[in-house]
Amino acid sequence: MATAPSDASLTGAVRVSKSARARCRRKACGRRFTRSRAGQMYCSPTCRKGDAKSTPKTAADLGKQATGGGHLGKKGKKFPDPDPRTPAELAAEAADLRRKERKRRNYSGLYYQWDHSKLKSIRGCRRSARDEGAGVTLTVSPDGEQVGRKGLNRCASVWACPVCETVIRGQRATDADTAISEHVRRGGMVLFVTFTVRHWSNHDLADLIRVQVREVWKGLLQGRKWARSNAGNLRNRLGVVGTIRVIEVTVGQVNGWHPHLHVAVFLGGRQDPKPKRGSGEKWDPTVREYFRPADADLDAFEAEWKAAWIDGVTAANPDFRPSKRDGVDFKRVYTVKDAAAIGKYISKVQGTDVATDWSAGAELAMSHVKQARGGNMKAMDILFRLAALRGGQAADDLPGWGSIEQLAALWAEYELTTKGGQNMAWSEGLKRAYGIGTDENQDAADRQAVDAEDASEADATRIHMSARTQLEVGRKRIVVDVDEAASEAVKRNEDPVIAVRALLALVGIDSMGVWAITADEDEAKWKASAENAAGGSRETDDARARRKEREAADLRRARADRRQHVWKQAASTRPTA
Repeated sequence: MATAPSDASLTGAVRVSKSARARCRRKACGRRFTRSRAGQMYCSPTCRKGDAKSTPKTAADLGKQATGGGHLGKKGKKFPDPDPRTPAELAAEAADLRRKERKRRNYSGLYYQWDHSKLKSIRGCRRSARDEGAGVTLTVSPDGEQVGRKGLNRCASVWACPVCETVIRGQRATDADTAISEHVRRGGMVLFVTFTVRHWSNHDLADLIRVQVREVWKGLLQGRKWARSNAGNLRNRLGVVGTIRVIEVTVGQVNGWHPHLHVAVFLGGRQDPKPKRGSGEKWDPTVREYFRPADADLDAFEAEWKAAWIDGVTAANPDFRPSKRDGVDFKRVYTVKDAAAIGKYISKVQGTDVATDWSAGAELAMSHVKQARGGNMKAMDILFRLAALRGGQAADDLPGWGSIEQLAALWAEYELTTKGGQNMAWSEGLKRAYGIGTDENQDAADRQAVDAEDASEADATRIHMSARTQLEVGRKRIVVDVDEAASEAVKRNEDPVIAVRALLALVGIDSMGVWAITADEDEAKWKASAENAAGGSRETDDARARRKEREAADLRRARADRRQHVWKQAASTRPTA
């Protein structure tokens, strides 16, 4: 590296104090020098060129390089030196870094769950092998981009597991986008409806969800004037094909839990009438004709639903009575472009690569990556902040609000309340109408999406990892590090087994349980594992009853802790929207 010029070597220069001298911007150098021109940031051309070739450490750094990152019209500022990579390469690398950052964030939340979750299935999710004899198979795609693990226990919780949720919601968003885009493309329209209720800090999450979903939403679909069976009713004039309903949960520091419903209503389609119950005939939900509903009918429909929602909530619990202005919000979507833009209009995207392509399906299914409004936190924001605080990070450096005690009470109530609940619901026949799947229970579809991670390409690299080694990897909290070591080795055309063994040795884990296997050996191993699992033991009725009693006691304790730690308003405070 070239030596920094001294003060005496500069013609006409005046010796200045050390505090007035600049420090070389290159971290590997860092020595002080006297600027020979305004805005000089490096002590020598060697440092300038060396820093230009270095790889930024964060996706934000890459974003600045791709866009220039300079400041116009300010003295002493300049655009950075050109990067040898193209903007497209920088953007791709930034996207890859964002994916890695999100994966590490998600696993940090799961690591916290392993130690503190009230649910047994989440405490063991992706932590241990289902079959101790079979262990785990680490699969790496030929390009090194995809890394999977066969044979792990998985909870498939879309509510409380940050890792399983990512997989499930991604598949849900794809399915919803397919149905919405195809319906609009063929000539129908979609009405996006958001339902909310009045809530306050003393309201339990379970009560708010029960009123909205079980007591009001179901009644909204049946028994109203718009749904009566005569041929000229409003429902038939609108051509209602079906609905997709999603529950989104946020929490505010003042007003408490805020669960609300997002609903996509498919309008403008003609279908064959459903056969009578008990007839034995199978209904074909194919849409035969598409049309645009009349604006007058849409106005009547919106007025009917708004009145029905407010009346239904008020009858169920007067404390939850929605406001006439904000209780129900309607957005009409007529084009594919509108469907893609609806999510941008409603919310901003947090921590995802689809910021410029936020779609209607993502608005429904991927609420976990949206930024909540007005200082509210998403459910997963609670977990990520809690895990970071437990890890020693300063509260002021983290988004959101709340101490460890507050957040722990909130999270315990959330995961115990939502356990077993249905987050997303499709109306009968809607999936079949657009060739997405069957009308099976959504939980089964979620489990199928998670199990699909086990699928691997025929030419994928396969690495066997013993059950004991997997446990040690989880205990050391290096799951993501092992994945990245194998992925990077494949990208460099190196042996991933050697890379994984080297990493394990570095952290003190015996690497004798790691070796390469062929596709045939892998298939035989899992065939034998399936046969062993067929005769496995299940939870007894007594054990199930004891577990449910513990969970009920934990939920009561979490509610009490939330009231004590989070909100201390007087019980007589009048609820507001």
